[in-house]
Amino acid sequence: MPVTALLFDAEGQDSSIDLNRGLPQVQPHQLLWVDVQAEGDGALPRLLERLPLDEPTRAWLLDTSDTPALHRLDHAVQLRVSALEKAEHHYRTVPVRFVAGQNIVFTAHEGRVSFLEAFRALLEADTQLGQLDAAAFLAVVLTHHVEGYYRQLSPIEDNVDRLDEHILAESRQGRRHLAILVGLRRRVSELRRLLSTHRLVYLALASPDFAVYRDDEPEERLARLFQHFERTQEAIGHTRETVLGSFDLLMSSTGQRTNEVMRVLTVVTVTLGIVAAVAGLMGMNFQADVFKAGNSGFRDVLIGSLALIAAVIGVGRWAGWL
Repeated sequence: MPVTALLFDAEGQDSSIDLNRGLPQVQPHQLLWVDVQAEGDGALPRLLERLPLDEPTRAWLLDTSDTPALHRLDHAVQLRVSALEKAEHHYRTVPVRFVAGQNIVFTAHEGRVSFLEAFRALLEADTQLGQLDAAAFLAVVLTHHVEGYYRQLSPIEDNVDRLDEHILAESRQGRRHLAILVGLRRRVSELRRLLSTHRLVYLALASPDFAVYRDDEPEERLARLFQHFERTQEAIGHTRETVLGSFDLLMSSTGQRTNEVMRVLTVVTVTLGIVAAVAGLMGMNFQADVFKAGNSGFRDVLIGSLALIAAVIGVGRWAGWL
């Protein structure tokens, strides 16, 4: 639905609200969440026109900037984060704008947002979210935002594990492995960059004096949120090191393959040198009887050369050169 409104009631049943009748009067034990999802250009202004919003709230929800930001007003907090959505070859971001006031939170975005859908999926049963103030509710929702970044690491790590196996088993496919590594490295770097743009926002949320309304007490939840954010950053850094470790493995495999090729070339050079040496000796311009052996002599020289070549190859295999 384009506009959904959920009223969380700590002393009663959570329920959906019909906004055609306007915004309800929210009691201290209640929390109202209004989510506006626009589809297509020009849809968001039309949807917001249906809501009784003050001008600062409307202006912020219509803001087209995509940089994460946090603004404190006298009566509310304005927040913007970048939701992570996976595309075919890269990540795309969807700006999600929040306005949190006393026991009411507005969100607005263009298109579907995975972390909000994941949060909404947990609300099928009756909750105690009505006990939360707006700032604590932000902490709960934004936890899913951070987890959206963390969940992207698992498929990357699975791909790295499979790639390591292929590198060890298919050393001849170095170029293909390198192309896959470049793609994985790009994804991790993109994740790291996109999440890092939120650091100042989450740091401000975790500050001891942060509150949406003067009676809010969200410190513990917001502190845990920032810790979760930092752990996710560390996990992305660890995944980056894992990708770099695969690159080292690929370079070692390539070096090993090069050494094997060089050993083969060395043995080939030695065997050809033996043939050339024998041919040179037999072509010396002396009137020795050995040079008058005719066809039988040619056969003996050829057999001897082949025997020497076989001996060199046998020694090479015994020594582990081949």
